[in-house]
Amino acid sequence: MPDITTEYLALRDQYIEARFARLNSVQRQAVFATEGPLLILAGAGSGKTTVLVNRIANIIRFGSAHGSRELPRPVTEADLNDLRTAVANGRDLPRETAYLAVRPARPWNVLAITFTNKAAGELKERLRAMLGDTLGGDVNASTFHSACVRMLRRDAERIGFPKSFTIYDSDDQQRVIKQIYKDLMIDDKFLPVKSAVSQINDKFLPVKSAIAQISSFKDKLMSAEEVAGEPFANTKAQLISKIYTAYAGRLKTAGAMDFDDLIFHTVRLLQNDAEAREYYQNRFRYVVVDEYQDTSVAQFH
Repeated sequence: MPDITTEYLALRDQYIEARFARLNSVQRQAVFATEGPLLILAGAGSGKTTVLVNRIANIIRFGSAHGSRELPRPVTEADLNDLRTAVANGRDLPRETAYLAVRPARPWNVLAITFTNKAAGELKERLRAMLGDTLGGDVNASTFHSACVRMLRRDAERIGFPKSFTIYDSDDQQRVIKQIYKDLMIDDKFLPVKSAVSQINDKFLPVKSAIAQISSFKDKLMSAEEVAGEPFANTKAQLISKIYTAYAGRLKTAGAMDFDDLIFHTVRLLQNDAEAREYYQNRFRYVVVDEYQDTSVAQFH
């Protein structure tokens, strides 16, 4: 490799490292790891979100250029002189992406996920501060549920729902479940306890308990059909299965999903529909997750 190129590559690494000089060496190592899976384990307040934001900025500004010997085009003397001057003066290069980047991602090729709307908003603001309003604003930064809604608005018809599906909140859930209770003649009120060993009516089941159990099934990615196909431990389990089946049917008929469905149906869509899966695999080159419920099977998937 000619000396001009060798010097250029060394200066390129120095230039990129200077853009992330506020990070410590381990944080920079994570920022510059752009290919393949990466897991960051660190305590609260140690800068995980900072690493994530800077990693996205690096992926968009420089791609996999740092530490690489790959060049977007042959180096010229003018390129080398510009880079020398920029490194010496600590200034940004004009048109740096065209000069330096190796396979950079476009902002819309990055999906950034966090746990709350507030955290997603802060993530986007920090990206705008680093990349500018245009580039930073075009990164898909959102919660799991918001990201899933966008996917389902595009592809819900593939799983039998309208694209304009309604999202049921907890009040809607309770209203539907209570109607199912009436139809199945299920008691959701406590019975008086006559003794310490009195038996509770098999038809007794608080509405909130049924909703919690259905939510647990969806978090484990178990459909109503799959639950109904499992052996029942007792009559109460059988009753919950009947409620789940009726509830899922009513949501489907109404063209509606609850909050658990948003992740449940998105995972099932990506698992079972090769065309939809390929579309998102091509659209999102990088998926970065800031925070999630590590006890949630659905979120893990």
